[in-house]
Amino acid sequence: MATIEDIIRQEVNPFDPVTFKTGNFWQEDNYVVASTVDSIHQDAIVQITQVLNQIAKDNYTRTVMLAGDAGSGKSYVLKRLKQTLNSKAFFAYISPFVDSDYIWRHTLRQTVDSMMHKPEGKEESQLLLWLKSLSVFRDRNLMKKLLGERNLFINNFKAANPSGIFQAKEFFGVLYDLTNPDLYFTACSWLRGDDLDEDDLKALKVKKSIDSETAAQGILANLGKISVSTYPIVLCFDQVESKQLPDGSADIQPVFNISTSFHNERLKNFLIIISIVTNTWRQNSDRIQQSDRDRVEKLVALKPITLDQAESLWTSRLSFLHHQASPKPESNIYPLTREMLEKKFPGGKTTPRLTLVLGQQSFLKHKLGGEIEIIQTDIVAFFKLLWEQEFKKTEQKITRIRHFSEPELISMLSRTLAALQMKEIQPKLLPSPTYSSYSFTCRNPKRDGKIGLIWSENPSSSFFHVMNACQRVSEKQQCRALYLIRAEGTGKANSKSYGIYKKIFVDSTNNRHIKPDVESVHYLATYDRMVNSVHSQELVVAGETIKLSELEALIRDSEVLKGCPLLQDLGIFPRPKMKEPDLRREKEFLLSFVKIHHLISRKVASQNTFSQFPKLNDAQMKHLIQELCQEKLISILDESVSVEDQIIYLVPNQSVA
Repeated sequence: MATIEDIIRQEVNPFDPVTFKTGNFWQEDNYVVASTVDSIHQDAIVQITQVLNQIAKDNYTRTVMLAGDAGSGKSYVLKRLKQTLNSKAFFAYISPFVDSDYIWRHTLRQTVDSMMHKPEGKEESQLLLWLKSLSVFRDRNLMKKLLGERNLFINNFKAANPSGIFQAKEFFGVLYDLTNPDLYFTACSWLRGDDLDEDDLKALKVKKSIDSETAAQGILANLGKISVSTYPIVLCFDQVESKQLPDGSADIQPVFNISTSFHNERLKNFLIIISIVTNTWRQNSDRIQQSDRDRVEKLVALKPITLDQAESLWTSRLSFLHHQASPKPESNIYPLTREMLEKKFPGGKTTPRLTLVLGQQSFLKHKLGGEIEIIQTDIVAFFKLLWEQEFKKTEQKITRIRHFSEPELISMLSRTLAALQMKEIQPKLLPSPTYSSYSFTCRNPKRDGKIGLIWSENPSSSFFHVMNACQRVSEKQQCRALYLIRAEGTGKANSKSYGIYKKIFVDSTNNRHIKPDVESVHYLATYDRMVNSVHSQELVVAGETIKLSELEALIRDSEVLKGCPLLQDLGIFPRPKMKEPDLRREKEFLLSFVKIHHLISRKVASQNTFSQFPKLNDAQMKHLIQELCQEKLISILDESVSVEDQIIYLVPNQSVA
């Protein structure tokens, strides 16, 4: 086995800054999960567990506010709660809303999305586990009979829940369809509020989709009411600071409104957790109505961690390297020391984030023989690496455009264009209360005139109303050009909706119909998630918590959005003219990886690049390394040794972009 010094030279920095970005706790990778320290914030977990146990006994909904400074570990606590309590509760992650007019539909969509995940070690989704844990399912003989007869299933569920169920027949009918593999995803789509077409509605035997805030609230109430015989449902409202008011302050009142509604409307069996930065709460608490503040039963404030806990966090990160070494290091935190913690944090207290930042810097200093002071940090390289890892998470999670609602899609596009310095972005172009949130206007500083963008993926029934609204905008000549973004069909040639569509977007010389793909959504969603992290002070690049203006500058400087087909179609970026396979992203990733580690095993660098880009082959990898060497960006320390044993290093003076 290799010595610990050999391993330090060859392996990745276990405090790699890209792992500081937590975000949606559903998407944590195994390495980060494995490196938890049980003692950190254990008191907070105990307090929230006690509240959950109370709900399990009396079924009364309660609200807990989880507050902590930036980097204190709020997302860590949510992750730990899910890990430890998923056997006695169903967990839902509620990401930031984009429009308070849609907040109930957003909450329902996010709840069902989370319930569709499979808990660790389980073969079925939370949704099916929840359904099969209901009291009606406990009598196997009865259920065998019920699952063979839809009406009998519905009637038995109605008998078990005699009052207060919203649209009982349709709701219980959709629950029945969840047990049918052929209809499972269609049933999930209805529950999450997708606007289904006539064929899907007919298959589910329902009249219409969930198309209002009242209906969304009713379905959420149903989920709570019929689950009183099983486990509570935990709704985690995370990054609530992400929605901004025009004055730049955080728009957190709508989240507290929805919490109060859960209580006032007596929605049963929910635990609502509102995760918020302490500073944000201090600055905005006076704006929250007193009645809403009163509905928060418990404030759980995260405390700083001790140096013993910080040392344990270092131990958990370094154990992977120590396990490979022979002989074993005498200290569990080698090459770091306790004295480093005491010197940096003389008060004896710190946060998980600051502990990891210190670990990253100290580890790199040791790796480079103490010469870190002469090396300037390439923040763009760190960002590119973070982007690729976040982008891959998005690719794995988002498989279709309609994973998002239209207000979410148009909001993501608006934020992205703002980062690319489009001017005068104004929301809600369409003159329709229902569909205005599908649109916005902006001005390209390189061109004359205002353009309007509309994103509509609704089926033909709703598409007609969107086209009507577009026609009114077109007639008033409010924009130089209109862009309809739509992957779905545009209706039959003889339909009214198609007639309007053809007149505006086919026959016109200015207006265009752009068909987006899911890859474009991956770009928009990845950036949008980063913006949310900035607003909640969670986005760390090269050890620094960055602001929105800094993120926007990094987006432009790194050019990570250049490959987005939708932005190319909008004329923001040119389309590439390449016949050979484009390995630009792979090459940039490999170079950025070497830049942040400075000295790394060729094998490790290749493995990490293969992991990020599974379609890359050995010959292409070899070619990329050769290209970077020829360009004198990287070099091989000793080319006489086998490829397996080679060390790549960053050529001096290349550490700054």
